[in-house]
Amino acid sequence: MSSNRLCLILISILALYALKPHFVHALPINSDVGLTPHKGEFIFRTQARYLRKSDDPLNQGRSVDEVVVPFVGVYGFTAKSSVLVKVPFIYRELKTAGGASRSDHGTGDVSFLGKHRFFTHNFKGGTSRVSAIAGLELPTGDDNARDSLGLLPKGIQLGSGSVDVIAGGTYTLQTLDYEFDMDLRYIFNNEANNFEFGDVFKYNLAYQKRIWPSILPDRGIYNQWNAVLELNGVYEEKSESGGNDVASSGGNTVYLSPGIQFVTKRAVAEFSFLYPVIQDLNGSQLETDYSLALSFRYNF
Repeated sequence: MSSNRLCLILISILALYALKPHFVHALPINSDVGLTPHKGEFIFRTQARYLRKSDDPLNQGRSVDEVVVPFVGVYGFTAKSSVLVKVPFIYRELKTAGGASRSDHGTGDVSFLGKHRFFTHNFKGGTSRVSAIAGLELPTGDDNARDSLGLLPKGIQLGSGSVDVIAGGTYTLQTLDYEFDMDLRYIFNNEANNFEFGDVFKYNLAYQKRIWPSILPDRGIYNQWNAVLELNGVYEEKSESGGNDVASSGGNTVYLSPGIQFVTKRAVAEFSFLYPVIQDLNGSQLETDYSLALSFRYNF
């Protein structure tokens, strides 16, 4: 599964969404939105993500299993601006060509993001909004972990060791029946310990459609089921070690990600299956088999 060209290299942003307490929203699972919380509103989200890589171009039986559980808090400090803090807990295991198992687990790099909504167009039965996001990823995760075989590979380490800059934007078109979202993010990775991960472009498109109730009640608060379909893309530049490019690094991956949501007045439970439809990777990197996301969010 590969592509000769990258269709989209766009800037993207990572932040989370907000639910108005008096209205039910359909929001994406793996993408961001142009919406911002109300002033004084707090949103909590946790998500379990599993990633499996075992498509080894060298046919040496290598594989990677990764579980990431981020805990995210979003707070609206004005009507248009919010802050986000993300603390990820990570488990990574590498099966090497020689059959050895190498793993690490613990807290990864913590992210702090700010979002400001600078465009709003409300119309009957819906709204259109655009927001900008900027922030930092701090080197709180261990980037020097070792096992009995020595220093763990960079891809298994929990942290990057560097302060990285995040910038991007989000767009949302939301109605009572459906929602369209697009978000773009660019991560400027910096050097640490004579190694620099390649900069990252992320780009996401999402469409959500209410499937139940098919007809909205005339009044009152209602629960709903939503079908979700997303395209989630990641493009990475090559990493550098000692000032030289790392041959087996960087590339482009695009996921087709169907999902389902159950939405109540204040809480959302959701599941998504991410399948890579494009993988254009450099060198002998492992390709992704699939990824799963199961999450819950609640707004106070």
